[in-house]
Amino acid sequence: MKKVLMLLSAVCMSIILAGGHVYAEEPQNTKWQRLTTATYYVDDVNGNDKASGTSEQTAWKSLNKVNETTFLPGNKIYFKAGGKWSGILHPLGSGSSGAPIILDQYGVGNKPLIEGNGAEAAIKLESQEYWTIKNFEVTNKAAQRGIRQGIFINGKTDGITHGITIEDCEVHDVTGENRRDLQTYKSMYWNSGIYVSMPGRSTSSVHYDGVSIKGNYVHDVLTSGIRINQREDFIVDQYHTNVVIEGNTISRTGSDGMIVANCISPLIQYNLCYDAGALGNSSDTKIIAGLWTCGTDDALFQYNEVARTVLFESDGTAFDTDWGTGGVTTFQYNYTHGNQGGFWLDCAGINKDPEHIKTVLRYNVSVDDERYIVRAGDMPTELYNNTFYKSQGKLDACFGNAGKNHKFYNNIFYFNSSPDWASSVYENNLYYPCDANQADLYAVAADPQFVSPGPAEDGMGFADHFKNKNTSPAIGRGVYLPDNGGKDFFGNALNKGSYDIGAHQTTVTGLVDEDTYVFTRDFATSQGNRGWYYMEAVNGSYQTMSWDDNQKKWKGSGVYNLIWAPGNMHPDGNDTVLAWKAQKAGTIQVVGNPKKISFGNDGVNVKILKGNTQVWPGSGWQLIGGSDAIGIAHNFTVDVKKDEMLYFVLNKNGTNYSDGTYWNPLITYKVVEKYSLAGDFSNVQGNRGWYYLETDNNGYQQMTWDSSVNRWKGKKQYSLIWSPAQLHPDTSDTVVAWKAPRSGNITIKGNPKKASAGYDGVKVKVLKNSQNLWPENGWQSIGGSDTSGMTHQLTTRVLAGDFIYFLVNQNGSNAGDEISWNPIISFD
Repeated sequence: MKKVLMLLSAVCMSIILAGGHVYAEEPQNTKWQRLTTATYYVDDVNGNDKASGTSEQTAWKSLNKVNETTFLPGNKIYFKAGGKWSGILHPLGSGSSGAPIILDQYGVGNKPLIEGNGAEAAIKLESQEYWTIKNFEVTNKAAQRGIRQGIFINGKTDGITHGITIEDCEVHDVTGENRRDLQTYKSMYWNSGIYVSMPGRSTSSVHYDGVSIKGNYVHDVLTSGIRINQREDFIVDQYHTNVVIEGNTISRTGSDGMIVANCISPLIQYNLCYDAGALGNSSDTKIIAGLWTCGTDDALFQYNEVARTVLFESDGTAFDTDWGTGGVTTFQYNYTHGNQGGFWLDCAGINKDPEHIKTVLRYNVSVDDERYIVRAGDMPTELYNNTFYKSQGKLDACFGNAGKNHKFYNNIFYFNSSPDWASSVYENNLYYPCDANQADLYAVAADPQFVSPGPAEDGMGFADHFKNKNTSPAIGRGVYLPDNGGKDFFGNALNKGSYDIGAHQTTVTGLVDEDTYVFTRDFATSQGNRGWYYMEAVNGSYQTMSWDDNQKKWKGSGVYNLIWAPGNMHPDGNDTVLAWKAQKAGTIQVVGNPKKISFGNDGVNVKILKGNTQVWPGSGWQLIGGSDAIGIAHNFTVDVKKDEMLYFVLNKNGTNYSDGTYWNPLITYKVVEKYSLAGDFSNVQGNRGWYYLETDNNGYQQMTWDSSVNRWKGKKQYSLIWSPAQLHPDTSDTVVAWKAPRSGNITIKGNPKKASAGYDGVKVKVLKNSQNLWPENGWQSIGGSDTSGMTHQLTTRVLAGDFIYFLVNQNGSNAGDEISWNPIISFD
């Protein structure tokens, strides 16, 4: 009994000395080995490092206690919500597949805060794997800039580092390094808010496998936001695998937003990157981008928003395909706005293995990005089905003379002034209100009819403003492109056989222009779709090919007699022939530009026949040189009968080697777009673009329709306009105006003349906006008895929204001043 009492007394004393908690002391080893997969707790206020740490009541207190512990697979280390610790959190040990070690918080409140106070990092793992770090707040402030991180993972130097997860952490106020021109390992490229790095050179046997950086908020850091790479060389073969970076928000960095390097097929999605470079400066930071990749194969960036990236000396773009990228880099379904250097940087100029194939930028929405769509280089690039909108000004297509290898298909360019289109390839793009690019043979020049466009705002949802209305001229006017991702920016499935221009694929069908036929748009796996046939020349006649569903190509009798999307042909011993059957009788315009897509050898021959009659060139064959990526354009009109055939014939010239050729005929039935005052006369202002006006001291004023006499009347008694095309001035000029519905070249014909002889006549003139078109200066007089009048035939180029004014002045008096003037305006 006495022994029991003594024991109870000792236990009670221990409870009193420990502030009411019972602690079981453990051996004081320098590196404690945990022999169980336990859960440990850390409490900055009520913890005790001498306790077991295995419950909230027996929690540890300090970072030192955690850092001197080697943890085992399946261990969990929970820091108390609302707690604060200073120094480096650097626990030891590694987890295993299916049993990672987890650093997390417990309790309700703010995330546990780790203050690095100028150390290398606030949270660090070194040569460790299978760790999850989540729900921490991290800072790392210092008086001077230097190589610092918020969270730093440094992989193993021998073997593969597996299973690194960083999730739902807030990293801010990291006084890192944002000077670009310091020596290797000391410049801004060697630190980040969250930094996953390989200490040496990544190889097939030394790299990361399984990195997830998800849902973190990195802001106000004097370095980049998030980075993964290896440290020995900037450019190496790409080896980090299964890398996913998603759902993070990066804001106000000292340099780049996010850099993804030395990876194979990384997925970067649903991230927000605002104001990258806001804490940098021109003299130190110099060159940055929002989200970019280098030394990486087949990166996929999607559903990201990038805004207001700062332009210092150069770059300053939302995205960048940089040095050493291989395979296909894809940027899709992203929303960018206000990036000072532009939309995308082409900087992939290095030969490597695996080979850099191309960058694809598709179904993105860019609003009020500045300066350029593409900056810098000239590597193979496809930009299609993007919407580029500028509320003011323009975006030049490419920087300087670059862009020969850039191909723009199905994009909307909503620019208020015409940009420098550089030397890129353009097909089936929509231009408004700027002039259409003259190099785009298949251009659409019309208002895309966005739902509610305007200056950019934050939030992916703002891109909804740039959906096309169901009456948009962009509907059904796009070219088919294979491997197009299957859906648009908004998640709508792409309609097989009908492709819209821009980032929005509407659900409306049947809006294809029935008088326009485009091979790439109409391409099908069946013969005869919209009049197109896929053929070869056999023994003097044309025979249909067969569709090969495995190769996704039309195949003839020769191995290389092929036709495939989006407009490609290859001859063999037999000529390869694309044919079109006239859907009705009429006059058609035939536009195209055959050019080589595989280079070298002796080139190909081309010609066009209508039935058995050659229509282009005048005779013989047109040679397309072996490396002629520019090609030879054709643009002619020809009359056809219903069911008459056109044949686009491709001949191998000497050999069939490297004879791949792109040829995308555009066939349009010619319908003159014509406007006439007499034919269009209406009692409604603006009908078919016509307005009925008079002048006063404030300019042009609209007349009022008087239904009692069926005339337009001004404020003066004889200021009148009436059908069919009669005008009468008073002391104020009587004016008919026409507003251009689109950009283009127009012809203006007319013959103003007195309706009846007598009195002192009138004066007339034609203006485009405020510029005299006819006569060159002043007024043209029509004599009082001149019932034959004066004729005019004017040509000019108009932008959508331009006005053409037809003015009649009374000359001396308004007596007997009725004239007949029926302007006829037609687009060329």
